[in-house]
This record gives sequence, structure tokens and C-alpha cells, in this order.
Amino acid sequence: MKELKNNFWEIKDSNLVFFVEKESDLKLIKDLKFDKKIIDKIKEVILKWENKVLDFFIWNENFEKLIIIYYSSTSKKDINYFLWAEFPKLPNNLTILTNNDKNINILLNNSLLSRYKYQEYKSEKQNDEIFFIVDDKNKDIFKQRLHTIKNIILARDLGFKPSNELYPETFAKIVKENKFKNTKVKIFDFKDIQKKKLGLLEAVGKWSVKKPHMIVFERIIDKSLPTIWIVWKWITFDTGWIQVKPGDHMYEMKWDMCWAAATFSTIKELDEADLKVNIVACIVLAENHISWESYKPSDIITSYSWKTVDIIHTDAEWRLVLADWVSYISKNYKLNKIITIATLTWACMVSLGYRYAWIMWNDEDLISRFLDYSKSNFEKYNRLPFDDYFIEKTKSKIADLENLNRAVFAWSTMWAAFLSNFVLNWEAYTHLDIAWTALNSYEPYGYANQWMTWFWVDSLSTIIKNLK
Repeated sequence: MKELKNNFWEIKDSNLVFFVEKESDLKLIKDLKFDKKIIDKIKEVILKWENKVLDFFIWNENFEKLIIIYYSSTSKKDINYFLWAEFPKLPNNLTILTNNDKNINILLNNSLLSRYKYQEYKSEKQNDEIFFIVDDKNKDIFKQRLHTIKNIILARDLGFKPSNELYPETFAKIVKENKFKNTKVKIFDFKDIQKKKLGLLEAVGKWSVKKPHMIVFERIIDKSLPTIWIVWKWITFDTGWIQVKPGDHMYEMKWDMCWAAATFSTIKELDEADLKVNIVACIVLAENHISWESYKPSDIITSYSWKTVDIIHTDAEWRLVLADWVSYISKNYKLNKIITIATLTWACMVSLGYRYAWIMWNDEDLISRFLDYSKSNFEKYNRLPFDDYFIEKTKSKIADLENLNRAVFAWSTMWAAFLSNFVLNWEAYTHLDIAWTALNSYEPYGYANQWMTWFWVDSLSTIIKNLK
């Protein structure tokens, strides 16, 4: 990736990609003095008002091909889906020229994110240089979006890392090595977890040789401003413990870490943003590993809030990990809003597929912001009904709570209901189930790739930047 101004001549051995919407856009390439037949062919396509990609061999010292991407203003096809289908087909080494400032973000998204490849463990890596020609007046637009995309790519890279290399301690080390300008980072190891009596998190992670860690990020701008708390869980590998996952699904369990990777990227995105709210964010890290010492169905565990939890199923671990931190932060910080996020349930995928996330609970202001965002942006949310009935169904006959109720079936809602028991001070609460939007195991769409996508780095950071 390299930013250039209005200079085609610095570039060697690339392919020029020009996004066109109208005939007058062709003035931007007049200095290149292309053959009249090429220009006439492009004009012919424009007159037909049909989306089309044209390529011409030009074989000069700067560019091998001229690639014209024409998008008609009359098109019924969403521009992101059109470009997503076309950009991965283009050859390596591209120089991209946009026709106006409104399309800079669109072209950055689709050229960099739709062509994303994770190559860290490849012996032979494919080189794919992408340059942008950006004039001075659009430089800030370009830089701002490129900054966000770099954070999205960081989330993807972390999500793809194997669990033998990325586990609680090594992730904490990565965070420690990253520099934040405005965010204070606190890292808690296993001994700290035990001292703080975070019993649910301890029970989930202590049986692995790779002990649990916690990371808290604080961006306190002004204590008089509202404070938003955001928490994600991260199970670096989720075996299911004694109630072990089916073998065919075990490979995917390294991706149980993907939302924490996106959390880290979101905090990096917000670190230098002009915020009008304070942010406290937490990543809870554990490895769910099979062990003869692992906790069992019917065990009763005492949480940080002193509420006891009857373990119905050992693979319902994420709500245990999050529950302790909901109550810890609720007790130790003065909060206005709590947001919990996790990739939780098959129920979400069965209901919404791979392109929508669930949102629920009682923060009407924040929920409406997410739903409004969905109307005109790539990341989509839908709302689930929620009331006290579901909370009542999290109660246990022999303990305060149980971590699974098989009879209710509304699993996405029930997980949020379980967590709501640990909100101690009646803070406004929003729960997101981003399930298979963050872990897209089906097919690429738009500029979302298959597997680890990045979902909600964009939506969450944009919404928080606009909170007051």
C-alpha cells in the first residue's frame, strides 16, 4: 500500500485501475494519451448504462494494463457487491484512481479488504502491491479510512493465527508491545484473577497449561463525561471441555478468539479519535481445554458477584467468562452504558445467516443507533425481543443461576438474559450476538472475506465516535 498524489510516472510495472461513473470522468486520464480506440470503447460502454469491467493491454513502462470499472448510477446492484465480485479477479499489482472523493472509501474497502489473504505461514508469499493516486484535497479522507482498514486487517491477521501460537499469555504480550497514545492498558495474569476472586473465569481457564489473562483498556478523557464499558470474551481454543464438541467442528474452534481480535482493533481505532465519552474495554482470555481436572456438569461455582452458578453444560463457557467481568466492571467503575459482545450461538446463524447480527436488551438509545447504522452501511443488525421472562428462566433450583436452560430454546436471548444478572447498578445495557458475521464460514460477500471478517470494528467505532 502506498499513497501517491497526481503522478502516474512514479509507478512501474503496475496495472492502472480507473473507476468511472460518467463520460466526463475520462478527463482524469487525458495526460496518459491513450489510443482513441480505447477511449471510444469506454464511451460506448458508458452509453449503454451497464456495469462493466474492461481491460486493455497498453504495455508501457508504467502500466501493463488499463482496467476500467464502470458503475452506472441507474444500477440496481449495490456498488459494494459489484466491486467485491470484480476486485478479487484483477491481476496483482494495482494502481487505483478514483473519479471523486465520495468513492475513496468504497475503493479502499473493496480493493484492500476483498483481496485480503492471510499468508504468514506460507513458504512462498504472493506479492500484491496496491497504490492509490490521491490528490491533496482528499488526502485526509484517504488517511482516515486507511487507518481503519489497517485495524480491520490487524483483527483478521490475529483471528487467523493458530491457537498454539496465540493464547492468553501471547495475546497479552502483543497488546503490551503495541503503543497507545491515549489509552491506559492493564494486564491481569492468573494470580491476579485468583486474588480478585473471579471464580467463573478461573473455573473456565485454570485447567489449561495456558492460564487465563485479562486486559483492561481505559480511555478516560474527562471523569465528568459519560463512561461506556465494552466487554468481549476470547476463548483461544474452545474444545467444549467434558461435553466435547463434535470432531468435525473442532477445527473451527481456533476462531473462538476472533471477536477479541476485533476488540483490540476497535480500541486501537478509538485511541486517537476525538471522543466525547470515556471508554473502558475489557478482553477476557482463556483456553477451554479438556482435562481430567476440568469442571463438570452439576458443579456449582461462585462468581465475583457472589452469585452461585449451577453448571448445566461445560461448553456454555463464554457466559461464565463474561459474567464475572460484567459484575467486576459494574462494581469498580461508574458507568452509563454497558455493551457485551460475543460470537455466541448457532441460533443466531440459523435465524439470520451470515450477514446480520442480533442486538437486544434495554438501551434504547444505543440499539436505535445500531439499527439506524444498518440502514445505510455494510454491517447489519436486527433486534431480538427481550423481557423479564427470559431472566426468570436463568434461575436455578439449587443455586442462584444456571448457565443453560434447555427448555426455553431462545438461546441468543437466554445468553443475554444470563449476563443481565451480573449488571449490578442498573446501567443501560446492550448485548450483541455477532456469531457468524464475525466468523463467516460460508462464502465471501461484499468486502467481508470467508472466516475471520472483522465485523463491528466499523459499526462500533463509528457509533462510539458519535456518542455524547
